[in-house]
Amino acid sequence: MALTVEVVSRENVVWTGEASYVRVRTTNGDLGIYPGLIPTCALLAEDGELLIRPVDGGELTTRLHDGFLTVSNDKVTIAAKHAEIATPTTDKK
Repeated sequence: MALTVEVVSRENVVWTGEASYVRVRTTNGDLGIYPGLIPTCALLAEDGELLIRPVDGGELTTRLHDGFLTVSNDKVTIAAKHAEIATPTTDKK
């Protein structure tokens, strides 16, 4: 089972794909997302980090600035005012 993840900003689509785990900083603290999470909506922190673990291995971190996220039926949508990839996907496991 996997999450379908879409990260978008005002400028472009930053990343889309399948992931086994996502962690994002919200205004209420870090939120870890695994498949099966109940429907959720949250505001992103003014300046935070997003960690994605793609199903094919490795990790990807992204800097996010403001916005929101929704989770429903194992689909995670993150819409940020600004987002930039901080580190590329590393070695596949």
